[in-house]
Amino acid sequence: MKKLYAFILVGILWLAFATACSENKAGNEAKATDTTAATEQKDTASCSMETTIKDPNNAKPMALMMRQMADDAQAMRDLILSGKPVTEAKFPFNRFYLVEPTDTNVLEPQFFENARLFQVAYKEMMAHPKDQKAHYNAYIAKCVSCHESYCSGPLRRIRKLPIEG
Repeated sequence: MKKLYAFILVGILWLAFATACSENKAGNEAKATDTTAATEQKDTASCSMETTIKDPNNAKPMALMMRQMADDAQAMRDLILSGKPVTEAKFPFNRFYLVEPTDTNVLEPQFFENARLFQVAYKEMMAHPKDQKAHYNAYIAKCVSCHESYCSGPLRRIRKLPIEG
């Protein structure tokens, strides 16, 4: 009999949570009609638990792209140190800012401005094959600058990428 009461209680709690989320989501969707796409994404993410810790085994597309970008940056560093040029053909620009992030709260104007500045630094590095070391370091500095505001986790890895001297 106690198991039946516990089962009913769990069912009621689940139903209450599901109802609250659907009402909250509907209210957020109505509010989103006058907002930007970034705000719409933020509002429709209601009823999710706000947390700074994310499951590393369930990485979102932006996180996966940024991991690839870090691997590419290491490969670029190695090429530059060996005196070989880094080319767009070998390292095409990764439009990470167009895919789903781990936390939709980052999708704000400053994030997109940081992404734009990062792309400018990438283009400068590719446009100056004779002075790629300096432009590569400026490119990595844009990563650091953004990650100081958003998702500081990879800063330790990023700070190892600049070329000394």
